[in-house]
Amino acid sequence: MRDTWTQDQMIERFWSAANKGLEHEVIKNHSIDPKLLAIRLVAVHAASEQLGVALPPVYLLRKAVRRCPRFLRIRWVRGPKGTRAVSCWIFKALAAVE
Repeated sequence: MRDTWTQDQMIERFWSAANKGLEHEVIKNHSIDPKLLAIRLVAVHAASEQLGVALPPVYLLRKAVRRCPRFLRIRWVRGPKGTRAVSCWIFKALAAVE
């Protein structure tokens, strides 16, 4: 594990883990809006080891991700099939950023 992380490294690693997790369906996008990405930060962190991506501790990751330009808010979200509401970190979808 690393002892020191820069802001950019944390955000880069977070998106690496999130994108791999979404691609391999280890992490779920809870948003029904295609312009938004609603994911659970703890799910990304939990799946990171399985995905082969080293991440800093969750408390550091929370601080870094809040400063990410794609970050919008934290909100309770109900999934597309009416599943129970879960607390998600809401981001602009990559297609919406470009």
